[in-house]
Amino acid sequence: MQQGNDTHSPNNNGFVLGDGARALIVAAAALIVIFGLRQAQGVIIPILMAGFLAIISYTVTGLLRKYCRFPHWLAVTATVAFDFVVLYAVASLIQFLAMDMKATLEGEFSQRFAELYNDTMAWLGNFGLEESARAIVTSPQDVVDVNKVLSITQSITGQIVALLSTCTLVLIVMTFFLGEAPLFLRNLRAMPAGAEWKDDLLHALEGIQKYLFIKTLSSVATGLLVWGMCEWLSVPFAFLWAVLAFVLNYIPTIGSIVAAIPGIAMALTMNGWGCAMLIAAGYLFINCAIGNGIEPLFLGRQFGIATSVVILSVIFWGWMWGPCGMLLAVPITVLIKLALENSEDLSWVAKIIDDAPDKKPRDAES
Repeated sequence: MQQGNDTHSPNNNGFVLGDGARALIVAAAALIVIFGLRQAQGVIIPILMAGFLAIISYTVTGLLRKYCRFPHWLAVTATVAFDFVVLYAVASLIQFLAMDMKATLEGEFSQRFAELYNDTMAWLGNFGLEESARAIVTSPQDVVDVNKVLSITQSITGQIVALLSTCTLVLIVMTFFLGEAPLFLRNLRAMPAGAEWKDDLLHALEGIQKYLFIKTLSSVATGLLVWGMCEWLSVPFAFLWAVLAFVLNYIPTIGSIVAAIPGIAMALTMNGWGCAMLIAAGYLFINCAIGNGIEPLFLGRQFGIATSVVILSVIFWGWMWGPCGMLLAVPITVLIKLALENSEDLSWVAKIIDDAPDKKPRDAES
């Protein structure tokens, strides 16, 4: 008869494996998995993006089946065709705007920014700070190097062209995902009721679908508001900043901040401080109204994950798979949390990162 809690597990040879050794083995296995996922990103990212689009688009497929009485195959075909047209049109327009931006950056932008630099230094001279400021920032290129900006722009354009080349593969995989989604859900629901993880998985998938659908609607609203604001204030490349705000709105917290920087910088250089301050205030109002008002109203505390964990997951998956990893950080983290909750050895990790509201007994409420 064994007494107490034995924290060691003997193998077939009678060797006792301590908790420290088990932790090292788990850590080593995790590093191997991370390395493998990072090396296989060329294969994994198209599949994940197809799943990402399929989850968002499945709501549209369901609406076509419910209200338009489309058969499932026709609803899937219409959804995929619509996604292809939207993706190709937006990517082509961004590529065209990037080429137009190159001419603007090399010409009028560089001239205006040099004037802004000289005006700022002259203003600092009124307070006796010009020499100190010029010692720190000796030229306008120390603040904004147009050549580096052009290099980044060309890199983004190259990624867009690469996206167009893989778009067909992503849409093909997405078509299979959408086509077999009802079969997958039916088989999952048909599993024995005793499998507790089944209900958790169904709840997680429904939550991810709702999250991505609401996030898409809020991203569209953010992009339209940014577009209207920039057009109203005559900020160049208003549509480009709108698309950037739409895409980066999927990235929690960090994305909204990054999306605002190029638009504010363009407004400052081309239209002056007053316009830049209005643009900054507009970005702040839009992001606060949608991110802290509308989204929580429809989503609530959807997944019960601590905010710090969400931010860290964005950084980690961004390091793993770049921008696509940042876009998919929240859904991936939700599925990992679900797996941890159903693991006997690692369920404590899920409890640490959990941010679900406390459930108080009704008798205790007063």
